Amino acid sequence: MQIDISKVCSDFLRSEVSASGGEKLKASHSRELTAAFFGYKSHAALLAEKEYPLERLAEADVLVPNVKLIEQRRNMLTGLPASLLSSREIASKVSRFLQDQQYFRGRVWQYELLETYVTEVLLIEEDAFIMDELSGVMAETNATFDTEFGYYESAYVIEGDDTVIVEVEGQYNGSQDPERPFCGDQIDMKVTVELPRVAGRAAFASPDISANGAVNNDWVAPELQFGDGSTSAAHRK
Repeated sequence: MQIDISKVCSDFLRSEVSASGGEKLKASHSRELTAAFFGYKSHAALLAEKEYPLERLAEADVLVPNVKLIEQRRNMLTGLPASLLSSREIASKVSRFLQDQQYFRGRVWQYELLETYVTEVLLIEEDAFIMDELSGVMAETNATFDTEFGYYESAYVIEGDDTVIVEVEGQYNGSQDPERPFCGDQIDMKVTVELPRVAGRAAFASPDISANGAVNNDWVAPELQFGDGSTSAAHRK
């Protein structure tokens, strides 16, 4: 018999609220908060999902609880118990429950925003990979790039039907080698993280990371600049 993931999470959330004392959490409210956890604006929207049912959750590698949507949903519901857990606590406890019960065996990315997790955690973890794939461009400068992580200044989330894409722009700043003629010490780069949907709107396969970059030539006089610049691209799954 197939497990109704949404129902068991909703029942678990109600039991957690009851255990904390105070008023009980209504079943309808618990269902709405659970739907938001999985990335849906309503329980009805979750039930209407046909392409990526929650029953496939065990096949996913990454779970991204939608903390922002939980917060938005709770602000729209009336009659919630005063003792209700915070949106972050709801996301954390439901995620742990799914892992403890072996409904999900992958990694949880819990942050207020997906793009913040990507720039502050994922790309720092993958820094060696990104640097290696941009090594050809780095070799065109007179700088070394072995002391700092990349600096990420902007990130954008693109929601597709089958994927969620996070596009990040930033720089690698190097240290000049005084023994070599100056030819740039900064790499402008763009990193793309693609998450293929597996279950619901919050569970994905392993991210596909791609990177490309070019030597920043802002220091060159405009009349001396020419060409399109050097680029490098790579992918990781």
